[in-house]
Amino acid sequence: MSRLRVIGLAAWVSLIGVSAGAAHDIKQKIADCTCDKACFTDEVENLSCTATHFSFSSHGLPDASHDMMVGITGNNQQFPSSHNLEFSLPRHPKRASSPTATRPGAIGVAVNGVPIFDPGTQGPVLPETGKPVSAAGAGELDVCGGHAGRGDDYHYHRAPNCLIDEMGAEAVETRGRPIGYASDGFPILALGWFDKAHDIETALDRCRGATDGAEAYFYNVQHQGEFAVLDCLSGTELRFARDHWDQRKDRSGHDIVGIPIKFAVRKFSRALVDRDECAVMTGTLGREKLMRSDGSIIDNTKLDGALFHCSSRCYGQFVEAPRSLLSRGRVLAFETETSGCAARFGPARFANGQGNAFLVFSR
Repeated sequence: MSRLRVIGLAAWVSLIGVSAGAAHDIKQKIADCTCDKACFTDEVENLSCTATHFSFSSHGLPDASHDMMVGITGNNQQFPSSHNLEFSLPRHPKRASSPTATRPGAIGVAVNGVPIFDPGTQGPVLPETGKPVSAAGAGELDVCGGHAGRGDDYHYHRAPNCLIDEMGAEAVETRGRPIGYASDGFPILALGWFDKAHDIETALDRCRGATDGAEAYFYNVQHQGEFAVLDCLSGTELRFARDHWDQRKDRSGHDIVGIPIKFAVRKFSRALVDRDECAVMTGTLGREKLMRSDGSIIDNTKLDGALFHCSSRCYGQFVEAPRSLLSRGRVLAFETETSGCAARFGPARFANGQGNAFLVFSR
């Protein structure tokens, strides 16, 4: 089923009685990139401009050289997939009278067309901080600062280091090109990432913003520590993005929304196999209670294997065992469907009994 999601508007809550603080001027003039295709990567398409706005589209995936999903330990069993994203932002954004705090959700978009989210997860608010646990703290982020969300949408939760490294020092430091745009339209830079002489941390306001030599306002990501992108929104909140995609289905036609598991990802791959977009994550399952195919339950310590999905007739994932068996807390079973898998698809051969360790727990 094709779905349309508006990203951004609901991801904000106003700060009451809190000032953004003074943004100090810096001498360097940042690049005006809103209508310059050279400032975006090849993943961005259909860049266009009017007198008031610039717009573009993307499939929401970074360059193939980026190690998506690798390094994640708190896994939600979602796979980065191709989406149909459309973005529209103002060319001349304005500062609001007061800042707006972020909450979990989209806060901007990188110049490779990948959305940027607030650091927090979708989990409950922690009493000690007043915020949800961070995605990084939950072990949910890969080595590039991103992961796949509930809609198989890849997005960043912190400064996109792989993208910044791909852009290089000349573009980021010398030319002052943005690494992305916040949902209020202001550019996001990474000054000081390569050259600590350009470090402007002490010049930033509480939203991580500053004003350049031409009085242009921008945000600047943190190049160490939590690698924060922005801490509040200085401009006016906008409906800045739309996302069209097809939700994955299981063999019964139900939406697939993976349950969290302790699964450390070593490798992720995507390939077109007989017109199916197949995704495979290989890694190690941490300690979980697992149900074997005969119904017996064991406590797993470590187990290597692969999660995969090609279609509703070709997938392998962990699901919760029936509640009638849950006398010992959460128990997982490895559910597979291989009737529609291509003969040359490797995980399907494993699923037919040739060695995938997860399959001993298949129902």
